Amino acid sequence: MTGVQTCALPISPAPAKADIALACPKQVRPEVPTKAIDEGIEGTVKAEARIRGGKVVEVRIVSGPRVFHAAVRNAMLAYQCSSNEAEILATQDFTFKLD
Repeated sequence: MTGVQTCALPISPAPAKADIALACPKQVRPEVPTKAIDEGIEGTVKAEARIRGGKVVEVRIVSGPRVFHAAVRNAMLAYQCSSNEAEILATQDFTFKLD
């Protein structure tokens, strides 16, 4: 008789959802890329930040014009967040409009 062994992997808790303004009170505004200005590109970028130990440790761009992705990622990685040890997941929209 052959048996199949299964092994349970520990399940890590899902990160808590939070308001980014509360989790990261000191935010950096993303720079508008020169290419966007030159080409007249506007739009809204939706990004998701993973916050751990008071720092944004990962940024995932959910949607929006690619020209703004690096600017949004760089800005969010510079945020100063509250020093909560729990992992937090927060989303934020960035609207880029040319004046």
